[in-house]
Amino acid sequence: MAKKKEVRQNQIYQLLVDNGRMRIKDLADQLHVTTETLRTDLVDLEKQRRVVREHGYAHSLSELEESPLQWREKENETDRKAVGIRAMHLVEDNQVIFLDSGSTVLLGVPVLATKHGITVVTNSIPVAYQTALMDINTIFLGGPVTNIGLRTHGHRVVEAVDEITFDVALLGSDGIANAHGFTILSYNEINIKKHVIAQSKKSIVAMDSSKFKKKASFAFCNFRDIDTLVTNHASESDKEIVKEIPEIIEVS
Repeated sequence: MAKKKEVRQNQIYQLLVDNGRMRIKDLADQLHVTTETLRTDLVDLEKQRRVVREHGYAHSLSELEESPLQWREKENETDRKAVGIRAMHLVEDNQVIFLDSGSTVLLGVPVLATKHGITVVTNSIPVAYQTALMDINTIFLGGPVTNIGLRTHGHRVVEAVDEITFDVALLGSDGIANAHGFTILSYNEINIKKHVIAQSKKSIVAMDSSKFKKKASFAFCNFRDIDTLVTNHASESDKEIVKEIPEIIEVS
């Protein structure tokens, strides 16, 4: 029985790879199983990080596709939390800061409770929720919302960014392998990050060391555009890659 289930789940995955986004009912019909069985299989596949379920549909999750935020929060959580916390300690009282929707940035947000007079600007729903609950002055940039990253995007967000000067911007990255700068998996983030960096007196990337070996499709800046990189356990070869960045802070 277990072998039959494994074979069926592999068939489901391959159908989604071949066809893209598919209705759950259509998948069940093709495999001659009930929708209840199909949904159970999809739950297993989602736990394996092979598929994503969404309102009656499912699609495959490739290496170069963004994972849902709740998954990313659990990946290398200890290392990323340490990096996020160290990055937030670079924020000073009375500053206007931008926080993006990166999960490493999100993990460091509780540190801001120790800061006084700061203003947080963000397009991340989870970040805005946390900082508002902490009674921090929060400006949320509205626009269309992505259901995976739980962030807003679009020209209205970019226009709002261009009206603000940030003392500090804290940004995440999905990887730098085979790249000459920081990259992300989501195309709709590129413009926002570029404009945030242009509007910031200091730009900081918070990225755990696993991202040195990961690749993403869309570049949002060169290494020299960033003032500080906060990371952990960076090897000498890793440091050589990012040597154009003026300041590299390692979390032990």
